[in-house]
Amino acid sequence: MALFSGDGAGILARELKRYGAIVIGGLHLKMPDSIADEKVLKRPLAHNKKLIIAAEQKIKKAVREFKNDNPPQEGIGSLYHVAGLLGQRLYCINKTKQYSDKLKIHPEKCIGCNKCVALCPMKNIELKNRIAVSGKRCTLCYRCVNTCPKQAITLLGRRVVEQGTIDKYL
Repeated sequence: MALFSGDGAGILARELKRYGAIVIGGLHLKMPDSIADEKVLKRPLAHNKKLIIAAEQKIKKAVREFKNDNPPQEGIGSLYHVAGLLGQRLYCINKTKQYSDKLKIHPEKCIGCNKCVALCPMKNIELKNRIAVSGKRCTLCYRCVNTCPKQAITLLGRRVVEQGTIDKYL
């Protein structure tokens, strides 16, 4: 999603440098978002497929440039750092400092399939009486929302508009 653009490559580069890596380039790719329950943030599938194709072409070009000792420098300069600060981190800093307890699981839709439990990186979801129940450690990754076969889970919106899974693009 364009609203969250910034210096993702720069953040990674700075973190890698802390561990002694020598960063020689960076690449930003525009990809479809994973937010499934806010209509205003969704784009048509055809648009998202074009994003994937453009990203593939950009990666191939970056590989050619890298082979010619000219790696792309996207995201690792000071302008990108400022863009990331203004466009993402200042807005999101309070959102990501703590976990969310806003994950909503609609028990009338849940079939107890356990997919959300298995996918949650924070172990925030558990089955109780064959119904998924959320804890208070959600990191907003949207894995559960995007994979629930009954669209029983929401986070920001009230209903799932479109689930964004990789199989749509393969």
